[in-house]
Amino acid sequence: MNILQINSSVRGDASASTRLANSIVANLKTLTPTATLTVRETGQQPILDDAALGALFTPAEQRTPEQAARVAIDDATIAEVQAADVIVIGVPMYNFGVPVQLKAWIDAIAKAGVTFRYTANGPEGLLKDKKVYLALAR
Repeated sequence: MNILQINSSVRGDASASTRLANSIVANLKTLTPTATLTVRETGQQPILDDAALGALFTPAEQRTPEQAARVAIDDATIAEVQAADVIVIGVPMYNFGVPVQLKAWIDAIAKAGVTFRYTANGPEGLLKDKKVYLALAR
């Protein structure tokens, strides 16, 4: 089992949501000692801005080295999600909403044709058979 832990608090290990996510992961690893763990700190995730959009909408063969590097970050983030069997997301509440860092991570993994597709009945997720735990704290 591959576990992906997403920590979105700016408070790191001092955060209640991170501690709760750590506890969920510890319980999962007790149940499956051979499980592997990847931890993603969303504070390192670049935000979606004009330069990123330009890179994402430029054909791969026409991208500048800077654009290719920016797209590679999102591709690596998506690969982590695709490889995970279980995703544990630590979510604090800031000013009645989720942290901007978590929204940036969501923006990075929401890629049409890769993680979802548009159908006649609306969007359809392409990341199947993933168990997700939300560790919510306020």
